[in-house]
Amino acid sequence: MQQVWDLFQTGGWVMYPLLALSVMSLTIYVERWRFYRRAQTNMSLIRCQFCAALHTGNAAKAKSTLDKAGGVVGSLMGDYLDVRDTLVNHDAWLELHGQQVAANLKARLPLLSAIVTIAPLMGLLGTVTGMIQAFDVLSVTEGQPFAITGGVAEALVATAFGLLIAIVAMAFHVILEQKATRLIEDVELAAGLLALHTGVNV
Repeated sequence: MQQVWDLFQTGGWVMYPLLALSVMSLTIYVERWRFYRRAQTNMSLIRCQFCAALHTGNAAKAKSTLDKAGGVVGSLMGDYLDVRDTLVNHDAWLELHGQQVAANLKARLPLLSAIVTIAPLMGLLGTVTGMIQAFDVLSVTEGQPFAITGGVAEALVATAFGLLIAIVAMAFHVILEQKATRLIEDVELAAGLLALHTGVNV
C-alpha cells in the first residue's frame, strides 16, 4: 500500500481530482447496476399470462400478474390499468409516462460519459504541469542531474491514471447503456401490447 501511495503522490496535485472522478464513476456504476436489477421485468409473464387475463377481462388476474412480473414495465402497466377508465387520451398518457421511465433509466449515464472525456484531459493537464516542472528544473537548477526525473514521473503517472479511469468508465458506460436500452425496449413492447389488447393507438 505504501508503494501505491508513493506512486499516487508522484502524479502531483492532479491525481486528487482524478481520484474523485474514479470514485464518482464507480459510485454511478454500482447505483445504476442495482437500479437496473430492480427495474427488470419478467416479460414472459407479461406476454402470456397478463395478455391472456387482459383479453378475457380478468382485471384481478392481470394486476396479480403485473405484481409478479415486477420491474418498470409491471409498474407502468399497473399504473395504466388503475387510471385507464378516467383517461381522455390513452396514447398520450402512455407516451408521456414511457418517456419519463426512459429518462429515469438513462439518468446519470451522461455524467459517466463526461468522465470518459474529462479523465484523460485531466491526465493531459498533469502531463503538461509535470513537463513544465521538469524543464524548469533543467533550466534553473545546476548540479542536480536527476531532479528533472520528478517532473517527468509526474507527467507519466498522471497520464496513465487518467487513461485508466477513462477506459474503466467507458466500459461501465457501455454495460449500463446496454442494460438501459434493453429495459426501454421492454417498455416499448409493453406499450405495444397494451395497444393490441385494449385498442389504444400508441
